[in-house]
Amino acid sequence: MPTLDELAFAAEHDIGRTRAFFPILAALGNRWAAERPFAGCVVGANLHLTTLTAAFLRELSLGGARVVVSASNPGTTDAGTVHLLRGGGIEVYTGGDMEDRHAQVLDHGPTWLIDTGFDLVTSALGRDPGTVQGAAVLSRTGIDRLRARTEPPPFPILNALDGRLRDALENKQGLGEAVWQSVTELTGILLSGRRAAIIGYGPVGRGLAAWARAAGMTVQVVETDPVRALFAHYDGMTTGTLDDVLKRAQIVVTATGRRGAVTAESLAHARDGVILLNAGTGGDEIDVQGIQRAADGVDHIGEAVVRYTLPSGHRATILGHGHPINIVLNSGSPESVLLQYSLLGLGLEWMIGAGAQPGEVPLPDAVERRAAELALQAIDRVGA
Repeated sequence: MPTLDELAFAAEHDIGRTRAFFPILAALGNRWAAERPFAGCVVGANLHLTTLTAAFLRELSLGGARVVVSASNPGTTDAGTVHLLRGGGIEVYTGGDMEDRHAQVLDHGPTWLIDTGFDLVTSALGRDPGTVQGAAVLSRTGIDRLRARTEPPPFPILNALDGRLRDALENKQGLGEAVWQSVTELTGILLSGRRAAIIGYGPVGRGLAAWARAAGMTVQVVETDPVRALFAHYDGMTTGTLDDVLKRAQIVVTATGRRGAVTAESLAHARDGVILLNAGTGGDEIDVQGIQRAADGVDHIGEAVVRYTLPSGHRATILGHGHPINIVLNSGSPESVLLQYSLLGLGLEWMIGAGAQPGEVPLPDAVERRAAELALQAIDRVGA
């Protein structure tokens, strides 16, 4: 088993590879290092701890920020990345010591928050926000939780999700590619000719469905929202209820942003050998614990591949233990994620100088245009 130093070295090597072929963060970090726009700021972040996250946080540090970070999901936390960040002077809390990792971040008195979902922001709002001057939220789940609050937050919260770039590039291109690449990597199956079910037809689900069809798969969609269901229909997708779709689907992907989209009870209707995976925000869209309790047998096929024998005698295989599969494997092209982090950094820089009012703040078009310019420069630098 490799040591932590060896894992950190591998993480550093991976960061170097991404910088070589898409140097968008490097260009941004060079400017930040010269101008120091985050000097005096303490940035508390709650993110998936991957090598791409490490690349972003290190550039943020070059801009003068003191960075403190918690793991948004233990299932998407890379040990090498954690060791690398800690070696670079960044405080990292994973919850492995059974402490509240969000409270530990807040104990450092952050002035700005970055949150994958809304857990860190919720923790801040549950106590005296104190030093917090603003935040940025990166996921649909987080934005929905923000909008569901009965009381407005006492500081501005940047909606880093709903601009033009995120849906068109990360959700449609990057995530769609990465998820299906993960399926092939973990199972070795040929996607063409398989029948896929996409649970949820928001921006993520639409990207997944488009890539599945491009790979030669037959695609069915489950969507309870009539507007999105209509989108699926006119995109040429077959729609149906969860029970009906599970009877035929060979590969089922959740992209709903909600807990328990697929449960042990749901699988009573599933065909034998169905493969389940999650492409949503958290690790609970597939009720893995409920399936474990209901199963009559379990077979650990691989590190992230577990097959359960259900009471019906049918088998169901869960990939990535129900966590977002593309993040678990760090799969797909890093370009869309690096673009999103660049957009986030530029958005945070804008927020610090904008004097935004409390409440939800949309991402300015000027910030997106600048991120797009940096992406084009990065592509041109190494060749398209």
